[in-house]
Order: sequence, then structure tokens, then C-alpha cells
Amino acid sequence: MKGKIVVIIYALIIVLIISAIGALPSLFWNASFSNYLVTFFILTALQLFIGNLWNYFVDQKNKLQFEQVTVANKLTDSIQYLKTICAYCGTSNLVKIFINENNTYVCEACKQKNSIQIQTSSARITKPIMPKAELAEIFNKLDNKG
Repeated sequence: MKGKIVVIIYALIIVLIISAIGALPSLFWNASFSNYLVTFFILTALQLFIGNLWNYFVDQKNKLQFEQVTVANKLTDSIQYLKTICAYCGTSNLVKIFINENNTYVCEACKQKNSIQIQTSSARITKPIMPKAELAEIFNKLDNKG
């Protein structure tokens, strides 16, 4: 937190210095301190507006990149590996399975193209017969006997 405050203070000092230097010509041309202050505040407001606009576009770019990385991670997470047997020669192959695609592979041994069928079924969600603590106690007793 302290580091952020220091950065904000440095940024404000830089903005004020640039505004002060940028407003100097109005002081020399009009020789009025009020004109200098008006120019100083206009330059300060302009810098803050441009800085906020810049930060908005940088944030939007970062959000877009984050979403792209998130989508890429979801795609990577949807990949499963399955050890399957070739329908032609019976050789075992390790194959990438994409849940949302039609899956085919070429056998490493016979070079024949195979298709993979995925079947799913539903199961009821039930409550355990015994609480986890009792099951853990039973497993610990069994482990100690063996």
C-alpha cells in the first residue's frame, strides 16, 4: 500500500511540473498571474484526462488478453487422454480426446484412421452411508492390521 502511495505522489509531482513549465509562456506573454493559473489548471486537467483515457485503453487491452488466456486454458483443460485399442490391428494407442469435437486418430502401428466413440451415462447423487470421520477410522484400523 505504501509503495502505491509513493507512485501516486511521484506521478502527481510530474504532472504538476509539466503543467507549471507548460504554463510559463502564458505568464510571459500576458504578464498576468491569473492567466498563468488558468493555463496551469487547464494543462493539469488535460494531462489527467489523457492519462485516464490511456489507462482505460490499457485496461481494456489487458482484459482482452486475460480473456484470451482464459479461453486457451479452458481449451487445454478440455483435453483428455485415453488409451485405446486400434480397430484394425489391435495396437494400444494413447490418444488426445477433445470433449467438444469429433475424435479420430491414426494408429501408430498400421497407420489406419480410427474414430472414437464416447458414451456417457447418468448416475444418482447419494449421501454416504457413514460420515467421513468413521470411514477414515475404519481405514486406519485396517491399515494398522495389515
